[in-house]
Amino acid sequence: MTERVTSAPAFDDVVYNPDRRFPSWHYRMLNDAARNRAIEAAIAALPVAGKTVFEIGAGAGLIALLFAKHGAARVYTCEINRHLCDIARRIADHSEYRDRIEIFDVSSGEVVRRGLLPEAPDIIFTETVDSGVIGEGFFGIAADIKALMGPDTVVLPQRIDQFGMLVDSQAFYDLNFVHDVCGFDLSFLNTYSTPGYLPVWAALHDYAPLSESVLLRSYDYTVANPAEARPLPVTRSGRAHGLLTWFALRFGAETATSAVDAKSHWHQAFHPFKAPVAVSQDRTIVVTLENDGTASISNETAGGASGG
Repeated sequence: MTERVTSAPAFDDVVYNPDRRFPSWHYRMLNDAARNRAIEAAIAALPVAGKTVFEIGAGAGLIALLFAKHGAARVYTCEINRHLCDIARRIADHSEYRDRIEIFDVSSGEVVRRGLLPEAPDIIFTETVDSGVIGEGFFGIAADIKALMGPDTVVLPQRIDQFGMLVDSQAFYDLNFVHDVCGFDLSFLNTYSTPGYLPVWAALHDYAPLSESVLLRSYDYTVANPAEARPLPVTRSGRAHGLLTWFALRFGAETATSAVDAKSHWHQAFHPFKAPVAVSQDRTIVVTLENDGTASISNETAGGASGG
């Protein structure tokens, strides 16, 4: 669920409901049965009874209700989208858990700065991820979690793994760049191309994998998360337009994923290179996913390497 909100609703929200001031993807997310099962199973597996929970990104309040359902004595949660915060309060107030849930209409950073929690929570939960993991403020939220947690606090998810592969896909690339159209040079628009990465429904576009899929990065809210160069063994020659990535949220024994075949509400992410790169089969490309989501090629080495 998200902490992030823009100053105005997205175009489709204006068109379809001008009174809505939260992203319409919340409906898809809340109806994602696989996601919901994984999260509730992870909560049920914890010693929640009698514990204090802090959730970052209340959304409509579902996760707070699940923690209360499984016995949490007190659930604090925050939501920066004022419209969603009001909705979550209404939903909680109409539940049997109304006396155990408190919702702050501020960011997790404000919770830290204003000292809104009476003590370090036993459990901290957040699902503030976008298609490329970091776009809803991962690093800032990680800093807030470190400031709020105690020595015995359990943080969910414990880890986020981001997988990816090289792809040859003019279709992906054309979602973010334009050049000659009908004999006219429209490349001036590329000044405003999305930096880093953009969300894609990979199954709706043509693309050819050029490498094995590998673990590109792992993220942990409780430690430093430096970018690391990772080898990508090339399995097919072609023009690499960038990386296609997806993630797995690790909730103990449970996993929620944005993998292409998972049919989840999440998009995958496409990280375009500045220009397509010719790659050769049976060589290894070394790539790095930077902290801003951009994909950079460090070097090319002969030989193969094992994927993850």
